[in-house]
Amino acid sequence: MTNFVKTGCDQASLLNCLMETVHQGITVVDRNLDLLLVNEAAQALLDIPYEVLVAGPNLERLLRFNAERGDYGAGDPDKQVQERLEKARLFEPHDFERVRPNGTVIRVQGTPVSEGGFVTLYSDVTRERQQERDLLIARQELSRRLDHKTQQLLENRDLLLNAINGIRDGLVISDERGRVVLANDKMKSIHANIGGYVSTGATIANLMSCLFPTDPEKSLEDLMDPDVPWLERRFPMGKWYRISHSRSTDGGIISVFTEITEYKKQQSNLRQHTDELVKLLQQEKQLTEMQREFVSMASHEFRTPLAIIDSNAQRILRRGETIAADKMQGRLGTIREAVSRMQYLINRFLDFSQAQTNGMELNRRRQPFRPVVERICLNFAEACDTHEIQVDLAALPDHYDYDEKLAQLCIENLLSNAVKYSPNASSVSITGGMTGGVIEIAVSDQGVGIPEEEIDRVCDKYFRASTSSGIPGTGIGLNMAASLIEQHNGEIHIESTVGEGSRIAIRLPVVVGAVLERARSVA
Repeated sequence: MTNFVKTGCDQASLLNCLMETVHQGITVVDRNLDLLLVNEAAQALLDIPYEVLVAGPNLERLLRFNAERGDYGAGDPDKQVQERLEKARLFEPHDFERVRPNGTVIRVQGTPVSEGGFVTLYSDVTRERQQERDLLIARQELSRRLDHKTQQLLENRDLLLNAINGIRDGLVISDERGRVVLANDKMKSIHANIGGYVSTGATIANLMSCLFPTDPEKSLEDLMDPDVPWLERRFPMGKWYRISHSRSTDGGIISVFTEITEYKKQQSNLRQHTDELVKLLQQEKQLTEMQREFVSMASHEFRTPLAIIDSNAQRILRRGETIAADKMQGRLGTIREAVSRMQYLINRFLDFSQAQTNGMELNRRRQPFRPVVERICLNFAEACDTHEIQVDLAALPDHYDYDEKLAQLCIENLLSNAVKYSPNASSVSITGGMTGGVIEIAVSDQGVGIPEEEIDRVCDKYFRASTSSGIPGTGIGLNMAASLIEQHNGEIHIESTVGEGSRIAIRLPVVVGAVLERARSVA
């Protein structure tokens, strides 16, 4: 085959281009072993200064330069040069590698030419040889590790089987398709035929269907549902087991059957004890809350009457011998009024606390109704020396199924509020009647009234209307009344206008046991 060179091409320029661009080192030696060509790549790889080539452009001079600087190792340079010249004069093909003192590995490939001499290619194969050495070391290390792991597996196989059989829980191991491949001895006591599943390649889903034949058949995906991490079931022999399925790192399935019979018994006992404890804690919490509320209320509501008592007592102590009798009576009267106010607050709070603590247990029975309500109103009217109590209860039914004590608390509370919040009025009224199967007892006043936006909140615990500023109160009376009415399946209905007064009505169902939706209607 003939090399192609374009006719008319400047061969010198072409050769120069080839020498400058090729990555391998190239040298050309004639039959006399004179150097005809050494490209820049060869000079760089062999670390030969250009001046050395110009001073003596022959192979012997180049070999001597290398020998004298130690490229050929220890020994006589002349002998080293002669040995290499004798081989060169044979003009035979050669391919070998040598390592330069700097560690560079150079591949030398010589090819004789027909006119005599030869062309030599120099390639830097340092990286390739290092990679080969690294690969060999890695292979040897891998082989060593495989041998070691194999030995470990062989040594641990029996240990693993003994460990699995030593587990107190039933253990079933399946492959990624759910086929049972291993079961420990404990599992054999749970299901005697588990060995048949291993030998026949049956799945864990087949095993679950056999254990619980009345359950709907489940697929492998159903068993591995992440939303159901475990299943607690009672087995036919009466024992309880917790069953869990999880994926192993290799995609297999590990199923664990843990007996929880004793745990279920303890859980049942614990649940009973917990319910009792919760009940006791709730009672304790209610008592604590009652104490907190009492301290809060006392610190706020008792401050004014206590200050009045203290102020008048100090004046009496300082001026007791000189104070006039009429003034003494006035100050003692002021003290008695403050004490009465404190008694009122204490009684109101105790009634409310009793209702909150034990729910004011109902003692409902069918008994006279209208006469009792009239008596409650008349007794209140006799004790009230600031307002006239107008009573119109003739339309109430004679009998009703209710708790008399709680009814008295509610009615007295409404009347007391009506009097208290209408300081500039002379009377309040209470009316009663029955319409459409509902009994209504309404207390009306011409007092300060309640803002429309606050009507829905006046029955809330501790809430007081903004119009009640300056008027003593705890914010618990109406809340207590509403709670007691609810226990009678009734409701409280409120109508009010600021500056004109309020109408608060108790509505009770006539039919015993009827349930009305709790609501507060706003007119």
